Amino acid sequence: MRLPARVATAFLLLLGASFPASAARLWCESRDFHRNYCPTGQTIASARLVEQQSRAACIQGRTWGYDRGGIWVTQGCSGEFDFVRAGGSRPNPGPGHQIACNSSNFQQQFCPSNRRILRAWLVEQRSRAACVQGRSWGFQERGIWVTSGCSGLFAVEERGGRPVPPPVTRVACESRGFQQAFCPVRPLIARAWLDQQRSQSPCIEGQTWGFQRNGIWVNEGCSGVFAVEAR
Repeated sequence: MRLPARVATAFLLLLGASFPASAARLWCESRDFHRNYCPTGQTIASARLVEQQSRAACIQGRTWGYDRGGIWVTQGCSGEFDFVRAGGSRPNPGPGHQIACNSSNFQQQFCPSNRRILRAWLVEQRSRAACVQGRSWGFQERGIWVTSGCSGLFAVEERGGRPVPPPVTRVACESRGFQQAFCPVRPLIARAWLDQQRSQSPCIEGQTWGFQRNGIWVNEGCSGVFAVEAR
């Protein structure tokens, strides 16, 4: 049952092993398409969308995001979000598991990793321009991307050795007429990355494409084939 908004901001639910033990859950709603800020009551390190509960799309960096004190939503986005408390348990990146990446002259830059990346987070911002995940930086399976002047040091959790890769499905998704499109996927998505760009318009994760648990979204002319791992 979905909680009322006045109660939801105070509702925290410890999660299982699918996210770090220090993770908790928060429900946040943009009523009448207005911006809403849902404080967590503690400093947070990262957040992710668990379940979209609105018809309006919840797109990180556009219709939802987070800062150190809470989660914000706008343009009708409503959903449940996981967040990790600052100082909570994170994989220890260790030597050689950090990547410096710099957006020179506000241009997009891709900084490759030697191994497949499972997760990444900002360790140190080195630019005056803000580094906002999904907007001015993000990661794909093979590296970190930055844009809009973001420069920073990023810790990455990498897939070590040569594990048997999980089954991968490829999904074609196209933004026609530069309009947003949503391409549903079953079963639910654990991870997704751009496999082949088919458009002249750039496909940039978090800006012109992204994914939710149930599908891929594209916008602003991005057209491509996306690799998807199921939960």
